[in-house]
Amino acid sequence: MKNVVLALMGAILAAGTANAAVTYKVIANNDLGMHCACPTFEGFLLLPPFNTIRAQVIQYGGDKPIVVSSGVTVSYSFAEETDATLQADTYFSSWIANAPKLFPGFQPVVNGKVKGLTGKGIADLMSYDSQSMSYVAAGIPAYPVTTGTTKDIMTDPLGGPKRDPYLTANVTVKNTAGAVLATTSTVVPVAFGGCCSCHLTLASQNGYPATPAGSFAYLGKMHSQNSSGIDIAMIDPDGDGKGGPVRCSWCHWDPAMGESAAPGWPTGTKLLSGANFTLKKSAYSFSDVLHRFHSQSQKVLTQYDANIANNCYDCHPGNNVNCYRGAHKGKTAIWCSDCHGNLNQRVATNQLAKPWLQATLPTCYNPSPGINSAFTCHSANTYKTNVTWDPNLFGKYINARGHYTSVLLCQTCHGMPHGENPSTSAPDNVQNSTLQGAIRAVYPTGKDKSYALGVCDVCHYQKSTTWSVPPHEL
Repeated sequence: MKNVVLALMGAILAAGTANAAVTYKVIANNDLGMHCACPTFEGFLLLPPFNTIRAQVIQYGGDKPIVVSSGVTVSYSFAEETDATLQADTYFSSWIANAPKLFPGFQPVVNGKVKGLTGKGIADLMSYDSQSMSYVAAGIPAYPVTTGTTKDIMTDPLGGPKRDPYLTANVTVKNTAGAVLATTSTVVPVAFGGCCSCHLTLASQNGYPATPAGSFAYLGKMHSQNSSGIDIAMIDPDGDGKGGPVRCSWCHWDPAMGESAAPGWPTGTKLLSGANFTLKKSAYSFSDVLHRFHSQSQKVLTQYDANIANNCYDCHPGNNVNCYRGAHKGKTAIWCSDCHGNLNQRVATNQLAKPWLQATLPTCYNPSPGINSAFTCHSANTYKTNVTWDPNLFGKYINARGHYTSVLLCQTCHGMPHGENPSTSAPDNVQNSTLQGAIRAVYPTGKDKSYALGVCDVCHYQKSTTWSVPPHEL
């Protein structure tokens, strides 16, 4: 009897699917909402060019949507840059020259194609990841570019022309026969941070040239004044007789580099003549030492910014980029520290000992552990039940899944973190506006097609076309 019932149910489902026009949709997003890059790599490396795109492919039609995990190929390409333009870029050329020294064995250009640390190019295929239930391209060497258009809004701290920090990735889904099933475009953000703006001036005020090389030399002197005694400008990892390039995570482990302990200095690393220190490894994360120093240094607090613990754009991309630009920014006065805590609070609650891990991140219904916010978060009853958290890096909103038996990434409906829909930056809203604007939808007062996906018929065939807050767990 049980088999008969199952067969009958299968027949009904098959009939329902057969009667529907089966099509496909793809929704893609950047993982972090903003990645950082540097304009030069001769001295030291904070972070390499490394961006990640994730896309969920949805089969539309039939009784219910299906999140597709096989039988298709998903690819991406950038609208604003090519292999040729990247290799001709003065700043990116610095990465090409120094990347093999910073990551021994890595080749940033292969057969004329620019490659990221994972082997991905700026036009490539995406692979299905079962943990996030999405197609992923990790480690793309995206880099801010000069387009000569109004998109060039990022101020160059070295005085060059403005650049576009909000690149466009065109994502395409094809079947095994090569026919296009769906396309979308998403923002891939990458920008220079604010470090140079302060450190170039700092070098000049202390008798060094206001150049990247001068900044590196003076930074080495400052670093030698801490308990390690190490002048990083006196370290010669590649044996060419000059200081640098130095990768900070050789000494201070960095989860962004996939590290849980410092790997140590490359074989053959030398010290320049006159160096009177010994190389060592630190037990502290790079995030910890960087943030702790700047928030506790009396010189920083008295001479540069007494409120640096709360002024995230001193270091993270300000430069007219304003990387925090999402719905929270547009609708409220919430600032970064209301969710994450300011630097003093983050140090006091030991967040920086485990940076970016699930245990130290805010959720939709609570700020980071130990942080009290003046703002009311979303209801835990709405957002907590049946939501699947990723135990790895960025395991809260960024890697969480909910709705429809926990298969949709939060980002699929809401957009990227720090740029959630509706974003104050128009390009972030294009994808959701396209998906919901294709439907003759009804929007409540104060809502429109740029908001988080809430029109059921975007994914559910012949369902409601009135925008509302959908259930976050089923």
